[in-house]
Amino acid sequence: MKTQLFYHQRPMFGLDIGSQTVKAMQLEVHRDKAIVKAYGSTESDAKIMKNGLITNVSAAAKAIDNLLANKLSGTLSTNRVVMGVSVSHVFTRVLTLPTMSRHELDNAIQLEVEQSVPIPSKNLYYDYETTDIGDPENVLVRMVAVPRTIVDSYTAVCDLLGLDLALVQTNIRADAQLCMMYEELTDNNPYFIIDVGGDSIDIGLLDATLRLTGTIDEGGNSLTAAIAKDLKVPSSKAHAMKVSHGLGAGTNQAKILLAVNPILQKVSTEIKRMTRFYQERIKEGAEISQILIVGGGANMPGLGDYLTDVTRIPTRVSSPWDTRITFGKIKSPAKHDLPRFLTAAGLALAHDEEALGL
Repeated sequence: MKTQLFYHQRPMFGLDIGSQTVKAMQLEVHRDKAIVKAYGSTESDAKIMKNGLITNVSAAAKAIDNLLANKLSGTLSTNRVVMGVSVSHVFTRVLTLPTMSRHELDNAIQLEVEQSVPIPSKNLYYDYETTDIGDPENVLVRMVAVPRTIVDSYTAVCDLLGLDLALVQTNIRADAQLCMMYEELTDNNPYFIIDVGGDSIDIGLLDATLRLTGTIDEGGNSLTAAIAKDLKVPSSKAHAMKVSHGLGAGTNQAKILLAVNPILQKVSTEIKRMTRFYQERIKEGAEISQILIVGGGANMPGLGDYLTDVTRIPTRVSSPWDTRITFGKIKSPAKHDLPRFLTAAGLALAHDEEALGL
């Protein structure tokens, strides 16, 4: 049976648990702008999570408690929280199905889950949304499913902390909410967003909403490891080279590009695959207007130029800070730290009208 996953009431804050840091943010939204009411981050132990599952609930709760008690700028006004999960830990299917009643569609989605997801449906939370594609006889359906163990581990952490888990979203969904709020793009200008996380690179294709998602099971940590291996330098130095020079001009540009190219080529391939699907199944012949780099990946110089070259799609870093999201009387993070908070900000923007949390 299809399970209704998500419900919540405002106010709430976003909590983004990454492989290296935990970030929190609460926003106060005023139409197409927002003011940060509270934010903060703290280091986390990569061992507390594995494949999206919080394996050490007490350690995760301790890190989050330390963040909320000691590392916040501003003041949270709620204990209701929205948490994120990487697309790499979620099963997503996009289907074209005949137009049918809601009851018939529920049954069709349940059958799809049972046939296409390699986990018994009783061990999943799943949901779906439909999209009108201008065909009275067919409808496009985006179905998502996440292992119950992942959501239940989030719930266990929240229970220890006295937090009310209102919603679980994919990080790319949160990023999409942020872009749809502050990027002045129309339905006729479909675009990609790319979020380079620690362990995966999540990709979304948007027009009026998030249409497609994809993921690469290698992320910022893999890019650092590749640089360290090829240039024979310690991991700490490789990370510094990635965020200070990246793919930009410099003495090691060619060597760094050679090291990370196999990973970034996977991103290019996924973008091209998603583009073909969109043009063939959703909006025939539509041109992709641009690629927006969000999150921590924005800290890698030269990534935008690289993606523009290999995809032939204009690419830029997306940043709402100061123009659409301001910190008011709260001191803002250092400029180079701002991209890390984008997903937490996007999670904080979740709203009641959502039918599909993932």
